[in-house]
Amino acid sequence: MKPIDIQKDLKSEGFCLLQGLNITNSQWSDWLKKHDIDLTTFQQSWNDLPEDKFLSDGGHYRFRRYSVFNWYDNGKLELLPHEPHYQSTYRNNMNGGIYREFEAFKDATVKSPVLEKLIRLVTKEISFNNEKQWRVQAHQFRIVASAEEAGNPTPEGIHRDGADFILIMVLERHNITGGVNHIYDDDQRLVFGSVLTEKGDAVLIDDRMVWHGVSEVYPIDESKPAYRDVLVLTFHNQVKS
Repeated sequence: MKPIDIQKDLKSEGFCLLQGLNITNSQWSDWLKKHDIDLTTFQQSWNDLPEDKFLSDGGHYRFRRYSVFNWYDNGKLELLPHEPHYQSTYRNNMNGGIYREFEAFKDATVKSPVLEKLIRLVTKEISFNNEKQWRVQAHQFRIVASAEEAGNPTPEGIHRDGADFILIMVLERHNITGGVNHIYDDDQRLVFGSVLTEKGDAVLIDDRMVWHGVSEVYPIDESKPAYRDVLVLTFHNQVKS
């Protein structure tokens, strides 16, 4: 299997798949092994996410928290005052155009060593030009599925978030099928699809180069809870050259 070079893949393809412990990028796989216990603890905070009340399709399948940070090249991660999440209707024609108030990350989640170290790892890979400061919008998502309602990770469809880079990391898939991460080129032609199956599976995306979306999820056993837990980090360069 060909070794993965994260920066090279981002520059040439606009995305890099980081498929958990089996990937051939030693930096990522070593990080996952080192923080396996912390990742399991980190995932427990997904069990207490409030329901997203802003789904214009009337769905009850999404639960979430949202916080914003600044990351500096000296290694400092700064939690910013809580703010509503806003996307234009151009970026999100389903739920954009309004200020959406979501509850913030809990203190224990913010202080988890996973969050700070993950952001440190990613910013090292995306700072092609020695960027000094990144604004990081952090989202905890749980997408639930039932016999009555499929779970839809991206109800807005194929989209861009208006960021520089995006990390999508799965923390857990429980009793579900579906949830394929799709990548599309600049003309919205499908170029790649993969299911992030294991804890720590991720895809890193250059949001300026490609589009993305995720297919619906369905319960395998309709009599049991079914959900997909994902951390999404969007990175915005704050010091433009």
